[in-house]
Amino acid sequence: MHRLTLWLVCTAILILTSCQTKVIGTGPWVKKIDSEELSKIVISFSAKMKIDKHLELEDSWVSYEDYIKKLTLHYSSQRLLTVYDARLLLVELVEELLYRINNNSIISYEVEHFPFTADDLDLKINFESFYGRFADEQYVGLISLQAGCAHFYAFDQKNRGIDWTNDRFEPYTKSRELAFIKREVDLPFTDMHETNFRGLNKDNLDGTYFQLQSQY
Repeated sequence: MHRLTLWLVCTAILILTSCQTKVIGTGPWVKKIDSEELSKIVISFSAKMKIDKHLELEDSWVSYEDYIKKLTLHYSSQRLLTVYDARLLLVELVEELLYRINNNSIISYEVEHFPFTADDLDLKINFESFYGRFADEQYVGLISLQAGCAHFYAFDQKNRGIDWTNDRFEPYTKSRELAFIKREVDLPFTDMHETNFRGLNKDNLDGTYFQLQSQY
């Protein structure tokens, strides 16, 4: 009796499965986003950043389903920056990138929500200066923007986790506010930059060290 039952079960499985064909899509596949157009934005923007800001694009990718959810960009640089200047660099980079995305006639319609904001960007700028790594580790060694929050790490802390002495953490909106104030204050001195500021070094730069930034 048991053998008969087992035989009937096996026969039923063979009948129900062996003659069915697998359902495999044959296309044409639906193209969710215009990846070529987004690549053009990233590549042209990064080429400009390389010339204007001395940033080298190391990696980039986009997260999407039906719409673009998040854009990730990783840069490297040999620059030596204080927290003040690092904040300004981050804001200038983010604002121009967002402008290009939100004013693109194709990509602006493919973002998950409009306008695309700093909350939708993951950015990292890794500074690799020999001087910063081995001589004065209190310059900014890493800038990170994630979930709308900006992080600034000194060279001696960027690979050691969080140390609130040599680490800065603030909402991007605050970074943007302070960066615009700095740019407005610096504007009258722009024409004097080449003649009056060329000889400055780390010993007479105000705000070089992280411990001097606590007032913000």
